[in-house]
Amino acid sequence: MKTMHKNVWALGLLLMAAMFALTSCSDDGRVGLRVSGHWFGDMDMWIGEEKARGSEIEFTPTGWGYTHGKGVEVDYYRYGTMTHYFNYEVVDRIIYMTFDDPLLDCAIVDYSISTYRFNGFIADYHTLENLTHFSLRNYDSDWNQYGYGGYYDPYYVKGEMRDSLATDSIMAQPKCVRGVNRPKVKREGWK
Repeated sequence: MKTMHKNVWALGLLLMAAMFALTSCSDDGRVGLRVSGHWFGDMDMWIGEEKARGSEIEFTPTGWGYTHGKGVEVDYYRYGTMTHYFNYEVVDRIIYMTFDDPLLDCAIVDYSISTYRFNGFIADYHTLENLTHFSLRNYDSDWNQYGYGGYYDPYYVKGEMRDSLATDSIMAQPKCVRGVNRPKVKREGWK
């Protein structure tokens, strides 16, 4: 009887652990499904002292479960665009993004996501610290109404630059960084 009692407890613990594991995986899958798609807004991108006017980002799941995928981010600056490719993975509701440039690697934490909006914080990939805010809208439903930052800019037509200005000096060999990884510049006369 004692052996049977121990087996029942062991079986119960095993079932609870399996239930917890399945719940965790399905939460990550739901996050991956919700983030899938095309977004635009502010991803806190910089080249030197110039902040991007806006960013388009697209998450495309690969395989079953929606927890892994590939994507592309296009950042719009005054003189041109920069395109970056990334892989992403959802683990414990944190979206880890690894880019073609390791300076851009980040994790998305403490966010809210709906059909139309995706807001939260971008953190350092390894430490999950140094948070900066991001705010995105659903591209397909909101682009015509809001565009980048809610204003019309004649250089952009549905996410493409009307004139290619990428040969300008600022775009010759640019290095993009996220605000979370951006070195703080001390200006003369400032304390």
